Amino acid sequence: MRSMRSLSSFRLFSPFRMASALGAVLFCLTGQALADTWREGIPMTTARANAGAAMLGDDLYVIGGGSTSGPRSLTEVYDTIGNIWRADVALPVGLEQFGIAATGGKIYVAGGYATGGTRDEPTVEETNGAWIFDLAGGWRSAAPMPEARIGLGLAAVGGKLYAIGGRGVEAGRVFVYDPAADAWTVARENLPAPRSHAAVVARGSDIYVIGGMENGAPTARVDIFDTTRGTWRIGPSLPVAREGHVAAVLDGNIHVTGGESLYPPKTFADHFVLEGDGWHRAASLPTPRHGAVAASAHGKLFVIGGSPGAGVYTVFTQSDVVDIYTTGK
Repeated sequence: MRSMRSLSSFRLFSPFRMASALGAVLFCLTGQALADTWREGIPMTTARANAGAAMLGDDLYVIGGGSTSGPRSLTEVYDTIGNIWRADVALPVGLEQFGIAATGGKIYVAGGYATGGTRDEPTVEETNGAWIFDLAGGWRSAAPMPEARIGLGLAAVGGKLYAIGGRGVEAGRVFVYDPAADAWTVARENLPAPRSHAAVVARGSDIYVIGGMENGAPTARVDIFDTTRGTWRIGPSLPVAREGHVAAVLDGNIHVTGGESLYPPKTFADHFVLEGDGWHRAASLPTPRHGAVAASAHGKLFVIGGSPGAGVYTVFTQSDVVDIYTTGK
């Protein structure tokens, strides 16, 4: 099982946090801060990796994630304008390495590792379960996916949700959820190169599957799913192969940062932007890490949590850090 467990978190005076602050100061001193830089936001209450995140209005919901005792059910909400955190209704079950997306004013989660068993004999199980969150009623169950998936991506396009990638039976199949019918179907064409822990992000009617773990090794491959035609095409490869990274659309461009490679164990801080048909480098993430969450709002990219230690080292380094990127445009 690839589940990550936490024994400690970054605190205010950790070397990683001090390095992040020093980096911000150096940007200011060199006059680059206004052009392309990162700053730190208020940290999460709980350090965690392999959580999920989705935007509702100005609020970024960070849900689930790993811990020493199993997947978390915790929900914390980050006010992207006020730069403050608050608690919200917990998931009905602990989850990590699941898919998450928002559409129609609701948040949807599916798959991943879930808590199971009993209080006396808890277990961690692969799940095909799905749940819906709305502001009025909290969490409720949705129709389960056709199969369990771990490390999948979930993307919303045109009012439907697309579950892509992950580990599981026939992992190349794409599951499509219709919220109006509360039902899943299977897309006509499979993901050409099945893989887990990719960054899955929607831009317009296209869904990008970027990098990930393929046949036991990280890949730089990018596949693009045209949801209007139901067909796949190849996109420009990442400059460096990785898995466990994050992606979000900012100002119409796809930003990718973080991630890991296991052989040798390494996490990444480099930051690539897909503009047009090619990737270019942007200011690096202050702390290299994988298993974070990301979203964009108000012309900013938010990267939250994760772990700077790769593989088995993740257990010691789960993070509460909030890094905020702006282009200065």
